[in-house]
Amino acid sequence: MPTIFKLDRKLISFSGPDAEKLLHDTLTANVRALEEKTCQWFALLSPQGKIMFEGQIFRKDDVFYADLDSALVDDFFKRMRLYKMRANVEMSLADDLAVGWSSDATNSAFKDIRPGMGFRHYEAADAASAWADGTSAYTQTRFDNGIAACPADFETNSFFAHDIGMDLLPGAIDFKKGCYIGQEVVSRMQHRGTARKRVMIASADGPIGAPAEIEADGKKVGDMLNTQGQTGLALVRIDKAKQGGTFLHHGTPIQLAAPNWASYDLSDS
Repeated sequence: MPTIFKLDRKLISFSGPDAEKLLHDTLTANVRALEEKTCQWFALLSPQGKIMFEGQIFRKDDVFYADLDSALVDDFFKRMRLYKMRANVEMSLADDLAVGWSSDATNSAFKDIRPGMGFRHYEAADAASAWADGTSAYTQTRFDNGIAACPADFETNSFFAHDIGMDLLPGAIDFKKGCYIGQEVVSRMQHRGTARKRVMIASADGPIGAPAEIEADGKKVGDMLNTQGQTGLALVRIDKAKQGGTFLHHGTPIQLAAPNWASYDLSDS
């Protein structure tokens, strides 16, 4: 039996005849393509294309559940209620369920389809009382796999979806489903290839901290977003940060590496 770690996250349920349409027309992911026992990464963007909220969404029977950081849940609920308007959708905070994470599967687990991100567990709150605190383990797994999260690593309405690789990970952005909020900006960045800032995995021989600028040859090339011990995530201008360069964080050398799933890397020119 794998160790299940409890996460500081909450769920919002969406049900009713118009629930699928509401989520399909607002979120970046294609909720109509959700597979059984899987979670799909999604974002709700501003009209300017910046990430206001990001999380996981899954479907159980005829009910959709959005899994978000606890700090985002209330604002996400209010925002979706505005978009709901007169749609026949029931929305509620699923306080009776706890959110857990493990690196290995159980019979009740939902697969997080992002590379290396394991499995989610959604159980009754009383049944989850035996789960271990999962903040550190889950954070390290995110860092190891180059997965950024809001608001742990960046503030809401500050990053584009391309910045954190949502364009490259399975289904996080559906480029074929048609309009959703912020879609025009996302499509323009995709077709013009204008994504220059990308998440990189940072590491050093000693402890590193955030926030802090990352420099190369006396010039800023990025920002450290969040760290834990000797590793962390950074947002880097990949066209300005060169392969084989020396990168400094508070004057200390650090190493930058693209996630295994990334099609981008540092400039080789």
